[in-house]
Amino acid sequence: MIIWIVSYPRSGNTWVRSLISTYLFSEKENTVFENIKKIINFPNIKHFKEIFEINEFSKEELKNKKKKDKKKFEISKYWIAAQNKINLNKKITFLKTHNFGGSLEGNDFTNSENTLGVIYLVRDPRSVAVSNAHHNNISLDQSVNDLLDEKIFATNEGNLLEFRSSWRVNYLSWKNRQYPKIIIRYEDLHKDTFQSYKKILNFINTFQKIDINDLKIKDTIDTCKFENLSNLEDSIGFSERLKNNKFFRKGSVDEWKTELNKNQIKKIENAFSDEMKDLKYL
Repeated sequence: MIIWIVSYPRSGNTWVRSLISTYLFSEKENTVFENIKKIINFPNIKHFKEIFEINEFSKEELKNKKKKDKKKFEISKYWIAAQNKINLNKKITFLKTHNFGGSLEGNDFTNSENTLGVIYLVRDPRSVAVSNAHHNNISLDQSVNDLLDEKIFATNEGNLLEFRSSWRVNYLSWKNRQYPKIIIRYEDLHKDTFQSYKKILNFINTFQKIDINDLKIKDTIDTCKFENLSNLEDSIGFSERLKNNKFFRKGSVDEWKTELNKNQIKKIENAFSDEMKDLKYL
């Protein structure tokens, strides 16, 4: 069964993966980045082998953008089949995704037969807009518009489609699903990492008995603190960074207050007013 680590992009998913993987799977002399690789992204090309091949078209078809995009959307037909395949091992599997938790063209992203639990990381959408702009090297206006776009999707490193939708739809699609879940605000994780992280470990412990040790928690937090991850990226690189853009850039909380203009702030707050109030962002 799968325990999902879910978030909208730029909301702390990688940080939480580093914390969980270092605590549960760390091997002697492994770097944090090597630990992170033990919680891989879904969809991932390895999950769809013998089920669905994105590159099954000819060179002529590859030149046709409409056919190529249509092919990418066909992956939704195979989400459940791929997860069924993963769960043949009868073990708990941790997977990361930015995909929304609803249905695309009538195909559910996941179901209760495959999902054991959900760890959802949510971040103030105003902060997400700023971080996303820097990460993807786009304007703040474009980043704000992307955040509001309910049809937005991206392709990951395996050229497989992730249907992310808007910040609001992504959050609600997982919040409203009847899976066991824990919702962690990035801001709370930043302010009191120990307590927020311990909540995550206690949640995992309901499915998989683990030794929850305060000293080990503190050591893991120290190993995975933002400055260490940023320095490690500088020294050895990080496979999930885009081109030369820094992945672990700042990790701050209220950067939006100085980066966004009044119109951009108002646009986000008007679009996501109910959810932001619910999450105590307004």
